[in-house]
Amino acid sequence: MAVLRCQTVTKSAALACVLLVSACTPPKPSVPALTPQTAAGLLQYNAKAKTWLVHVKKQNPACDYKLELPDQISHPTTIDLDRIVTCGGRPSPRELDASVSFVYDQTAGRWVISRFSS
Repeated sequence: MAVLRCQTVTKSAALACVLLVSACTPPKPSVPALTPQTAAGLLQYNAKAKTWLVHVKKQNPACDYKLELPDQISHPTTIDLDRIVTCGGRPSPRELDASVSFVYDQTAGRWVISRFSS
């Protein structure tokens, strides 16, 4: 009977230690999903992206940015998108196309554009 109590106490103490250690570790930082609205807003206020779209629309007024964001279940901190310009619902010619990289800024707590290239 004493051995049974000792094992129960040992298991209880081990469980308490595991709970204490897990409670003391900081939670893993959560990265919110980049929404299409946020991505479009970032492009709208990025000087390079804005200038490039003006140039593209002079060539073909039917062109615009179309962002197809990937699945973000794994909470990525970086999202790279290629071929973001469409013209009349179809991919643009290579000379009018662009690509963009979004990065989640942990310090500011928001998504930012880290690279835009045309």
